Amino acid sequence: MNPYKQLQRTCWLAFISIGLTACGGDSDNSSTAADALDDNVDEVAENTYQTLSVNAASYENWKYVNLTEGTVLDLDEESAATSLNWHIALRRTEIKLNGGVSGSGSVTAAVADMQEEFYDAEGIADVSVFTNADADIEVQALAVAYDVSALTYQTDTYEPALTDWYVYNTTTHQIGANTDVGYLLRHADGVTYSKLMIDAVSYTDISVRYEIQAEDTVQFAGGEHTFSAEFTDDATELCLDLDTESAIDCTSSGDWDLRYEVNLSGRAINIWTNGGVYGVGNGAVFGSIDAIELAEYTSATNLDSYDISGHYLQDSSHSIFADSSWYAYNLNGSHKLWPNFRTYLINLDSADEASIKIALQVANYYSLGDSGSPELRFQNLVTE
Repeated sequence: MNPYKQLQRTCWLAFISIGLTACGGDSDNSSTAADALDDNVDEVAENTYQTLSVNAASYENWKYVNLTEGTVLDLDEESAATSLNWHIALRRTEIKLNGGVSGSGSVTAAVADMQEEFYDAEGIADVSVFTNADADIEVQALAVAYDVSALTYQTDTYEPALTDWYVYNTTTHQIGANTDVGYLLRHADGVTYSKLMIDAVSYTDISVRYEIQAEDTVQFAGGEHTFSAEFTDDATELCLDLDTESAIDCTSSGDWDLRYEVNLSGRAINIWTNGGVYGVGNGAVFGSIDAIELAEYTSATNLDSYDISGHYLQDSSHSIFADSSWYAYNLNGSHKLWPNFRTYLINLDSADEASIKIALQVANYYSLGDSGSPELRFQNLVTE
């Protein structure tokens, strides 16, 4: 808990239990001390940080923000790829940094205040804490002089949408397929789908089993397909074309649907779809899904008369805001996002030890009246 919140809550408890004495004062000055604390909260809340509401409602286009200027920049994806003028970008609930795989800058971020009191010991959101949080109190975390030497900064990396597909044997140090789960896969063409099981994997080969839902159809048909593929000498990746049941060269053809990567020197074991990170296709994943449950699926696009085609995920860049999310969802059954007021420190240039560091919170997801409009609160890091 940050010091401002601790101070205010300790004072409140003191008033309740004693009824006379304010923190840091005697009984004659209790009212004065309380007023001073309230004045301090108001002063910090009103004068030391900026707010910026961002219309990030698009599911496709990012909004690029310069934190030193407190502005949303007029950048498209192509110009943003080489621009050093933006620091973070927003799209719906997603936030990425201008650095690593997401941009040409050197921006990194760390979590300064995890807001552990918003969650129980198992990491489950505490509904009461979320719904009763006071934004004017939580903003005080921005004004704390954090010890940056104790924080771990990270940059954006690539993240596959297809996860949980293998298990690691700590005795043999080998990997094997996790056959307890399966997936729905959208092929590279964007109109063909499969119900996919990964039957076997090793550091050198992969075996898959799947049923196809053809273009302009709504159910799986044509029976089950299976095939296996293995790496050529010294290769660290191979690509699978599910439509032709064959392994193809990843660089010479864009028609692949799955890209199997085993690069032990790079500590990378992944399965990628065609689109989002690698390839120019429109591949995506829905799942993982329990294998027994998946066996009952008759369609990749409809579930109990509900269209699920819009719920597939593409491979994407992955940031600290995904590892340590700024919100919880559907706490009281209202399908709404609630901020946890985590405080992030944004290092604007990790290549420069003297670079500006900015404390940032996301305080609201509906700041412009509808979803997809996060409110950012931020200020330069306070130093003692």
